[in-house]
Formats: sequence, structure tokens, C-alpha cells
Amino acid sequence: MADVKPIIDVKNLSIDYYTIEGVVHAVREVSFRVYSRESACLVGESGSGKSTVGLTIALALPENARIPKGQVLFEGVDLTRISEEERVKYAGKEVSIIFQDPSATLNPLFTIGEQIQDILRYNLGIHDSSEAMKIAEEMLKKVGLPDAKRVLRSYPHELSGGMAQRVNIAIALSTKPKLLIADEPTTMLDVTLQAQILDLLRKLKEELNLSMIFITHNLGVAAEICDRIIVMYAGVILEEGLTNDVLINPLHPYTKGLLECVPRAHRKVQKLKYIPGTLPDLRFLPKGCVFAERCSDVMDICRRSPPPYVEVTPNHKVACYKYKR
Repeated sequence: MADVKPIIDVKNLSIDYYTIEGVVHAVREVSFRVYSRESACLVGESGSGKSTVGLTIALALPENARIPKGQVLFEGVDLTRISEEERVKYAGKEVSIIFQDPSATLNPLFTIGEQIQDILRYNLGIHDSSEAMKIAEEMLKKVGLPDAKRVLRSYPHELSGGMAQRVNIAIALSTKPKLLIADEPTTMLDVTLQAQILDLLRKLKEELNLSMIFITHNLGVAAEICDRIIVMYAGVILEEGLTNDVLINPLHPYTKGLLECVPRAHRKVQKLKYIPGTLPDLRFLPKGCVFAERCSDVMDICRRSPPPYVEVTPNHKVACYKYKR
């Protein structure tokens, strides 16, 4: 895709959180691209920095976050350097985000119809209530809620988890964004609803010509919905490649570990596998590879300096000394 301009081009992005206990270096020199109509997955454990990257692109970082380095180019515009007036053009319009907890996202004091009306009024300038409700009803039907009129009159607590998440998807898509960020949107749902939501997002992506960044800790979920996988750990990218390449031929020991943790129906095991150890303290970064202390293939050099990020096969990159050129 060298001759095609990306819709999102993240360049050497670093993000810090300033806390009472010190500065947390949540993301460090992360670079990747997402192209038009492509779905890319950010995969990793909790604390890997994937949600922080998503919040940065969605212009939704908390107040204690700082971006000391890097760019986030949306169609050539650096979202990390725009003014407050310019943010209104992108946040919630060109770029929308779905969060993992549907009940926490919706305001319990207002009906679904009132909340969608507010979004349309603020983002699209639609002040006519009947027009806004008509658009809201159409969006609810589009996300698979056939009794849309009843849902519009309902309060969030009157909806199931799956229905509430469909409402959130409808809200995110109501402004006709070019890029949708889905931050673990199936984590709070049971496996049946997870499959339904993944299928819905896949269909909507094709129908609406969306580009999508899907954030998850589960490579099994990534396999269902993504064209490309970006594996993050402790704030850095360890591997990136087309979905089939990463799943069939994982290069980094961490990626291999994540795959082994995915339960498989055809494989009987006494105990589910896991990766021993924990993430490093991001306030005090290690000198070498961030995964060294948990890696079964660790070498002396891994603890001395960070590994190079190399392209092993076309479009398949890894940060590991096993593949140093």
C-alpha cells in the first residue's frame, strides 16, 4: 500500500501519564498506519498501551496525559497539534469511538432517543427533533434493533448489555465517521453476544466503507474481524503483520504466548495456559527488551538494549534479537 495514502498515520508516538506516584510512560515511539476501509487490531494485555493509543486518536485522552513526542496524522492533519476549535471537527465526527462498557457510556437519566438527539444536535447541528428522531430510528434499525421506537423511549437500565452496546454503535456511527475505534466492545458481553457484535461491526464496516481500529486482548477476536494485527506490550509494538501471517507464523515470543492462551474447542487441556510474570513498571523502564523478564528465549543482549524493529517478510515486522539483520 506504499502508493496509497493512509487515513491514519501514527509516527513515533509517545504518551505519558502524570500521577501522584510518578510519570507513567504508557506509550513509547509507536508507529503504524491504517488505510481506507482497512481494519487493524491493537492486541495486548491490560497495560500494554493499546487503549491509550486509541484514546489519543479519538482526541479523548484524560487531562493528566501528555504527548512529549510524535504525530497522529488523520488524512494529513496532526491531531496532536490542533486547536480546541479544530478538535470539534474531528472528535465524534470524523473519528468515533465505542467503549467496552455499554452501561457506563450511556447516561442513566435520559432516554436513548434524547441522548442520540443531543449527539446529532452537537455534532451535526440537527436541531429539528423530528428529523433527529428519524435519523436515530434508522441508525438503531441499522445496528439490528428492530423495535427501534421502543428503544428510543427506553432508559439505559431497561436494555440488555447487547442492546446497550448496539445503541452505542449506533451513536458512534450516527455522525458518519471515516474512522471507528472499537475499544474492547465485546469484553462485557457473553460469548453469544460477542459473536453477534463482531458480525455486526464487520457488516457495518463494509456497508459504510469504514476504516476501523479494533482494540482487544484476544487474538481469537482479532482473527474474526481484522485485516492486520499490531501486537503491543508495555507501551511498544513487538510485532505487526497481516492477520493470517501473524496467526499462522507468529514471530515474537509474546505473540506466540498470546496464541497459546486462546482456548480451542478441539484441544483438551487440564489447565489453561498463561504467560508467567507481569508487565514491567512503566515508571521505571528496563534498559533492554520490555518482554525480557517473561521471555523463554531471552538472551544476554535482550537485557542490555532494546531490539531493532525489522521486516522479516514483506509487511511482517518484529522487534526481537532472534531476527536481527
